Amino acid sequence: METLTKISDIVKDFAIGSQTKDHDLLENLLHQDGEFETENENDPLDRPQVGKQAYLTWYMRKLETTAITSIQYDQCLHCVIGNPVILFNDGEFPRREMDGSARSKTGLMFTLKDEKIIEIKFCFVFLKSDNKYLFEVNGEKIKQYIAQGVPVNEAIEKVIGSKP
Repeated sequence: METLTKISDIVKDFAIGSQTKDHDLLENLLHQDGEFETENENDPLDRPQVGKQAYLTWYMRKLETTAITSIQYDQCLHCVIGNPVILFNDGEFPRREMDGSARSKTGLMFTLKDEKIIEIKFCFVFLKSDNKYLFEVNGEKIKQYIAQGVPVNEAIEKVIGSKP
């Protein structure tokens, strides 16, 4: 069993490696026999589990197009309660935008073994971070615009980018 300090250090190292796009650091942190969840570009509901090298290829490709501007540490509150979770860019990385029925934030949940990350999964329920569905978030933004005197149609267009 890993100590909490080692777990925290390994997870923080993953965050630093992500922010600096350090392939070698990330590769060193992942367990050779690990399983890591990715995203199927053609079907956002399909999240295949892949090995270390396939994950690194997928993850580094994601990092090429995104700057990590914020890092938040949390814990899983659903599938593996208590496991460490990182939310990059307020939970907007590495997943791509989904429809209104999806959760507004996605974290990366980590499982460790032998001082290496043996599993990374997408996480949607957190101990400290509220994670509403996108339609709820959008509804709150629309209500704020309406309270400021913006007509309903304009408020909807500002939030979702199209007219109702």
